[in-house]
Amino acid sequence: MADRGDTHYHVPHLNLWFTVSSIVLLITAFWMVIDDWSRPWKRYQAEFRRIEVRRAKEVLEEEPSQAALAEEVQLSKTLVQAQERLKAHTGTIDAAKSEQLELKAVQFKATEAEKKAKQNYNWERFLVDEFRAHHGDDDEGYGKKLEALKSFEDEMARLGNRKKEADAAVVAQEEKVKGLGVEVSSIEKSMKKATKEIDKVREKLAVIAPEDRPTQIANIIRDFPGLDFIGPSLKVNKVLPPNLTFELNFTQKPRIDMCQSCHLAADRVGYGNEEQPFTSHPDLDLYLLAKSPHPLSEFGCTICHRGAGEALDFQRADHRASSEEQAHEWGEKYHWHKQHYWDYPMLPSNYIEASCVQCHKDTLDLIEPAAPKVVDGFRLFERYGCYACHKVEWFPTKRRPGPTLAAIRQKTNKEFINSWIADPKAFRPTTWMPQIFHLENYGPDVTVVHSKYGTERAMMGPEWSDSAVASVASFIWSRSTTKSLPPMPHEGDVERGRELFLLSGCVACHNTVPFEGQTPKEYADDEEFDGVIEDRTKQARGPNEHGPNLRGIATKVTPDWLFQWIKNPAVYWPETRMPDLRLSDRDAADIVAYVFDDPLFADVPDGWAPEKASYKRDVLEEQARWFFNRILPAELDRRFKGEWSDDRALLEAVGEKWVLNQGCHSCHEISGLEDAQPIGTELTTWASKTIDKLDFGFLPEILAEKHGWDYGEKSEFKEYRENFLEHKLRTPRAFDRRKVKNPTERLRMPLFEFNEDQIESIVCFVDGLVEDEVQLAKMVPTPAELAMDIGLRAIRQKNCAGCHVIEPALVEFVDEDDVTHRVRGSFLPIDEEFDPLPPPAKGDFQQWLSRYEEAWEDEVPEIIVRLEGPEPGLGDVGSTVIIEDTASVRIIEPAWGGELVPVITDYYLWEEEVEDVDGVRRSYTEEAYEKLRWTFAPPVLLNEGAKLQREWFFSFLLDPVQIRKQIRVKMPSFQYGKGEAGAIVDYFANRANLDWPARYAKKFMVTHDQTPASMAEEIKGTGIRLDESELGGIAAGNEIATATGLSKLLQYAEEVGFRMDARTDPAYEVIPQRTRGVLEPILEADPGFFGRVHNLVTGEGGPNCIQCHFLRGTPPTQESTPVAWAPDLDQTRERLRPEWVRQWMIDPGKVYPGTTMPANFSLETLQWQDYIAAPSEEQIEAVLLWLYNLDRAEPRN
Repeated sequence: MADRGDTHYHVPHLNLWFTVSSIVLLITAFWMVIDDWSRPWKRYQAEFRRIEVRRAKEVLEEEPSQAALAEEVQLSKTLVQAQERLKAHTGTIDAAKSEQLELKAVQFKATEAEKKAKQNYNWERFLVDEFRAHHGDDDEGYGKKLEALKSFEDEMARLGNRKKEADAAVVAQEEKVKGLGVEVSSIEKSMKKATKEIDKVREKLAVIAPEDRPTQIANIIRDFPGLDFIGPSLKVNKVLPPNLTFELNFTQKPRIDMCQSCHLAADRVGYGNEEQPFTSHPDLDLYLLAKSPHPLSEFGCTICHRGAGEALDFQRADHRASSEEQAHEWGEKYHWHKQHYWDYPMLPSNYIEASCVQCHKDTLDLIEPAAPKVVDGFRLFERYGCYACHKVEWFPTKRRPGPTLAAIRQKTNKEFINSWIADPKAFRPTTWMPQIFHLENYGPDVTVVHSKYGTERAMMGPEWSDSAVASVASFIWSRSTTKSLPPMPHEGDVERGRELFLLSGCVACHNTVPFEGQTPKEYADDEEFDGVIEDRTKQARGPNEHGPNLRGIATKVTPDWLFQWIKNPAVYWPETRMPDLRLSDRDAADIVAYVFDDPLFADVPDGWAPEKASYKRDVLEEQARWFFNRILPAELDRRFKGEWSDDRALLEAVGEKWVLNQGCHSCHEISGLEDAQPIGTELTTWASKTIDKLDFGFLPEILAEKHGWDYGEKSEFKEYRENFLEHKLRTPRAFDRRKVKNPTERLRMPLFEFNEDQIESIVCFVDGLVEDEVQLAKMVPTPAELAMDIGLRAIRQKNCAGCHVIEPALVEFVDEDDVTHRVRGSFLPIDEEFDPLPPPAKGDFQQWLSRYEEAWEDEVPEIIVRLEGPEPGLGDVGSTVIIEDTASVRIIEPAWGGELVPVITDYYLWEEEVEDVDGVRRSYTEEAYEKLRWTFAPPVLLNEGAKLQREWFFSFLLDPVQIRKQIRVKMPSFQYGKGEAGAIVDYFANRANLDWPARYAKKFMVTHDQTPASMAEEIKGTGIRLDESELGGIAAGNEIATATGLSKLLQYAEEVGFRMDARTDPAYEVIPQRTRGVLEPILEADPGFFGRVHNLVTGEGGPNCIQCHFLRGTPPTQESTPVAWAPDLDQTRERLRPEWVRQWMIDPGKVYPGTTMPANFSLETLQWQDYIAAPSEEQIEAVLLWLYNLDRAEPRN
């Protein structure tokens, strides 16, 4: 266009700029499209495809694949040769096929003719039936029609035979044709079988890395910008869990998780060694797999991990760094920082178990193997009484965690109370009671207040705390009953009390560990004391903290109170967990005498000394002004001069306010305050709080100054609720720093002095207390799971494991073939001649071994482990495994329980004389360790649910009866809450039921001397599809393998004739030996049956069971030898399950390895034929009938 000069701008210039801007716009638009298309997740998917290609090629390079490829090449050559040979017979094959076609034509004609004949016959039969219906059988026309029908029937039979001949001819010809090509088809089948696995890899490679150029180009085009909506190979992977929602603007929207757009191998097995985000999720048997309890399709990712599931880049997903180093790395690599506007960032890896709480509130104790940290936090939350101040709606424990103070005057003195309140750890460093006073917001340099409404002197933190302590002690003392205790009825025997202290089981719950860094008082004069406590009654066998450390207890309590407490603790504290040991007055008095005689129980930490209350009158008055701030100043002044003029009255008035202010009543019962409300913040849904509701105070600024943080790091500290929790538990009053607060506003949470592991566990638990977002997907425990959880919690709270071994240790070692094994077992003594004590089944074994070798100045050549369960490839229960590679031995899981067992056994072994139940003192120093262990120590509870009848077990827990009359330590009487005793019974029964498949599989393999690999190979020929991995999974207790493979294993076992004791049914019990259907036929055929069995059991020429066993109250013949006593046979009927008794009679050592009970009924030889002429199996069944009918059999002695 020509420039005529009548335009404001120069048109050619406009055209130029229009062209330039159009080009820039086009470039920008193209850039925008490319940028929008080039998402980070696509790069991850492309990288993952390269990883898959690499892994597939590596598979093809592996030895099995190479062998298959070599076989394929060889078979290909053979196939070519066979095809050549087949070509040589082309004429014969063509003739055979032509003949086959001709025969099929004949077959078709014969088939059609038969069909026509059938139709004619059916029609004629219809006409005959119609004629008969209208004219009857007597009409002569009916007979003619029958004759005509016969001809049609004969014709149908003739044509049917001709069809059968044609069918047979076709089949024979087909076999002939197939036979001509059988060599080729056989080779093709062998080739397909040999390359089955590598064909899968080839097919996968053909999809993800095609070699032909057209497919490669097509794959590029399908992912090209603008065309990737058709069928892209790179695409967003979404999971929409059907029953999980997310709260958004007061509505519940469905969860959408797109995490697998990057984490492509999360639910794939075998990618564990790859880097993030291409690695497999840990524990796939538990998470993500379709057969796992938490399948990906139902749970997704963010319900556990949190974070923004709909985000598709690293930053917006709100990932969470696990360390400062990782945060710095992410910052440089991804420009990572906290997503400020997302309230629920991902949980860091050390707190990921927190998410378990939202679904498993009713089964937290059960999930400990899978989530140990959050379960530990749950138990710490209970142990330290956090729930008493902080309400958690569903929390199962409701009792006050601290002892009652309603009768504190009977227990101790006012000076002790004052000093204890001031600093509990000064007297007992391991106490669970926190420090409430003399903390940092009342520190030495803290001015708490200026008295008299700011007009007079400054009152400092220490004097404020001293007066508070004095007032609390005075108030508690005033609210205690003044009723005195009766004096002890007996003077105690110190030496006998020393023995009773141990043999009554006190050390199962209590320890007497010396104070750290101090020489115990009882060794104060020993200049060479090396920290080893040689008195067997005072040994510390580990961190036994179920009950308090008793060191120094004689300085705290009165003898009369201790006597009453030992006799029946529930009289003093109805909610106590300490059981009634059912001791006689004499026994209790002897223990008290010992406690107040031994210097151990008077040993207190350095610096501890009970002191009278120290307070200042003016400080008390100022505290009253703040606590009674609704009362006019004039009225307060009147009270100070009137009813509060006496210091004691003022102390008690202020003390009550301090108790209510600090929440003492939440943990302790205090008369008059039983219904007072707890003081702490409710935590039921605390972790759903947004961080703007948390008061960090000036702590971020203080920490920034200390660590040199920049503004971003300081701001980021406040973005995570875990930071708040950690500091709240570590230094609970730190949030008051630099704040100006009046005395009633200051933080009140006490100092527990948690270690870092405890802090992490508690934070993990509290971080799981969220609003319910899993209403429809929430785990609903079965009645069995619910009972097991309650039972497991009761077992823990009653400390059953303090006395009883509930599960043996899991020991790892390497054998001489360099194979690693993990077995349930126990250690045997290294050198029984010089040291009969076995190594401990807890702690660091290698550390113990080093100390042992150093002490004996000799190298241990081998370690012997006795199997506590069948182990394929190693042996049956009771077999021993000799481990020469001692450096490989590790304790993976310590033995659960039995702390008291070695203590009592050691005492019998080393003490010169021990008093028996008959009052006679005997020496057992020459007896075998195992014999003493099984005779005098508490019994093991291995597979107890398969052993005991439910009703008896339940009754026994509520009202214990003596089973082994020679044992000094008795089963105590516990205070059970509602349903606890039944839940304990159900726990053991269900545990036995759950453990049965693994035990069955292992027993089967051991009996047949096989391993999972060899048994899987043998099963292949039976048509049952059960591979090595499934067999190994069943034996390992894997839920998925058990669910899919157990029925097949049972089928195979039945085919080969394997039998084992039946699976325990927790819900149903029957004793067949007592039923009429079993008994009557036997007694009718043999009226003297019970008498003959009685003679077998009691006769001197037989097993002579009454030599050791009581019989209906009658002592055994070895009455003067308690070490040989065994339970009363009459208890069998109501106590034991017949299946268990049968196995026990066959081979006791296969039930309880190490037991002193002999195997009286060998299945290998005939014996006791003079009494009952029958094989041992029948003798055992006869004895079972007798045992379960002793009340009917009228046994004689």
